[in-house]
Amino acid sequence: MRGMLSFCAAAVLVAGAAPALAHHSGAAEFDSTKKIDLTGVVTKMEWVNPHAHFYIDVKGPDGKVTNWNLELASPSILIRNGWKRDSVKEGDTVTVTGSQARDGSNLGIAQTIIFPDGRKLNFLSAYEGGK
Repeated sequence: MRGMLSFCAAAVLVAGAAPALAHHSGAAEFDSTKKIDLTGVVTKMEWVNPHAHFYIDVKGPDGKVTNWNLELASPSILIRNGWKRDSVKEGDTVTVTGSQARDGSNLGIAQTIIFPDGRKLNFLSAYEGGK
């Protein structure tokens, strides 16, 4: 019986640690001095925990297209702040400001998303301005 209790206790600790290992510090992954200002077409939106992500194709001055992975807050925080699953959709053209990953990859954290009509999305509120 005592062995079974020890096993159960260990299993609970391991299961509880898994979400903590999956989450990361934004400051550890993103460099606030590496500002990004990207305009592109949304290719994918993922409402997943611990952070939602969307991807955009950005055309460079040389015509080369690069796909960027942009992180958002968790889906529950976005929803609490007025976002809907279709706030950012595949095919939308958006301008994104934020910070790039410390490793210089095409990964960033989005701070503001601006649509061509002037609507803005950010972590704290769904739409601001625009039509």
